[in-house]
Amino acid sequence: MTRTRVYLHIGEPKCGTTFLQDVLWRNRAELARYGVTLPGTDGADHYRAAQDLRDLPQDADDPGITWHGAWTALARQARGAGGVAVITHELLIGADLRQARRAVECLAPAEVHVIVTSRDLASLLPAEWQETVKHRNARTWQEWLGDIIDTPPRRRRPRAKWFWTAHDTVAVLRRWSEVVPRERVHLVTVPRTGAPPDLLWRRFASVLGIADAPVDFGRVRANASLGLSEVELLRRLNARLSELPQWFYARNVKNTLAHTVLAGRSGAGRVAVPAERHAWVREQSARRVQQLGALGVDIVGDLGELDAPDVIATEGDPSAASDADLLDAALDVLAHTIERRYEHARKPPRMLSRSPVVARWGPTVKRIGYVARRRLG
Repeated sequence: MTRTRVYLHIGEPKCGTTFLQDVLWRNRAELARYGVTLPGTDGADHYRAAQDLRDLPQDADDPGITWHGAWTALARQARGAGGVAVITHELLIGADLRQARRAVECLAPAEVHVIVTSRDLASLLPAEWQETVKHRNARTWQEWLGDIIDTPPRRRRPRAKWFWTAHDTVAVLRRWSEVVPRERVHLVTVPRTGAPPDLLWRRFASVLGIADAPVDFGRVRANASLGLSEVELLRRLNARLSELPQWFYARNVKNTLAHTVLAGRSGAGRVAVPAERHAWVREQSARRVQQLGALGVDIVGDLGELDAPDVIATEGDPSAASDADLLDAALDVLAHTIERRYEHARKPPRMLSRSPVVARWGPTVKRIGYVARRRLG
């Protein structure tokens, strides 16, 4: 019998991961008919598994399901799937060598493949800074670029350290090549702007062996970018917020304000690498392409797409957004917040949730149910 093949899609962040994950989950039933299994219940299970694999502590007041044991449970389902199984989350890119080895050992005796998606630095840098702003960063675009480019490794701030952990593509591929044969390590290049919207999926699907599987892109979303005034408003808001729990910030600021309200505005302009940084981008890109070509891993796409484009756009600095534009964006946020408060106030009270018994034992019952599903699944 043919062994199960498990594909670990580990990132990189901001390199088409949200798009690919959305295609996979929204077409889960159709892909199952082609022998492709997504273990777990939804993408949140893959997130918890990635956090568990990386030994990250969970906030004590996090009301979500515990991620303790989540990797072991997801790996058990994946290796027992038969055919092809896919585990996908961009936070897996942060696994060190010990954690990568554990990931592969937990999946034995399945045949493990690793997929990394990567894009050119000129488009990656603005996208990554904006993502940090969606995760509470209050440093300006210029300050953050200085952290990434000018600061020696030992003096880098945590966000700059994460950038190089996630986007030192050569180091990532070398690390995983120590635990998986190089022919099973796949680098998929992200097409440049203007390419057919399904090209990245077709490249990814070819690695899985399902290039001909029909998928519906109708409800698939990309990770929306913000306009200059929108991202600057969010950055300034971060500077004023108190130390909110991460789970609360993610639900209310990132998912609601950023992804729903600010991303829905037709904000003008997009963040781009300033002209004085172009020489560094070109030099760094050329070195990376040369090193990647010598690694011996499977390249899907065109390494030239990871080189710097002939013309690098320069559209503006978010910190120069006008007060009028910032005020307009802020009023949209305020209006949305008030409307949500009104909708909440109109809902009838949930008397059961006020029961001391439910308050005391509800989370425990929820977690027991989760563990039972994982073990039975």
